[in-house]
Amino acid sequence: MNHQKHSGQRPPPNKLQKEQSAASARERQYASRVRSLQLFQAGPLHFGIFADDIATIVAWREPTPLPRAPKSVLGVVSIQGRMLTVLDLAALTGREAASAQHLIALRGDEQLGLAIETLGETIEIAEDDFDAKPEIGESLVLGVLHREGGEVNILNPKELFPTAIQGRERRRRRF
Repeated sequence: MNHQKHSGQRPPPNKLQKEQSAASARERQYASRVRSLQLFQAGPLHFGIFADDIATIVAWREPTPLPRAPKSVLGVVSIQGRMLTVLDLAALTGREAASAQHLIALRGDEQLGLAIETLGETIEIAEDDFDAKPEIGESLVLGVLHREGGEVNILNPKELFPTAIQGRERRRRRF
């Protein structure tokens, strides 16, 4: 019987393990570059938001208005047990308010929903497929995707709420 003491080091990887590791590294690199983008329209503008920022998409529900809210805040609505502040994206970008047909419930701490007019397809894009120089709202839009002769403004969900309440102080809970 041969008892060798285990030194705590892994044995050197064999050729198959090296190939599997390299393949999995390529898959991770590819996955980090290609993302799903949900397309939609609000007013005259075309938008996209990355699918991993979306909790769900539902048919339009009339939000309960909030007193003294900015024009771009339509009110609150309950979706999947969450109370969401619904933003009119067309009004938020300085356009005429959209005739909403759907609500996009977003993930995140801000608890936001977007009123949208037309729901488009979901496409796969690489992070270098779009220009990082938007024409509207430098912080609101991550970039512009040129597609089928038009422009799709890719939204930055982290900037939606700050843009909506711009110039207004947010109420804070007091304990």
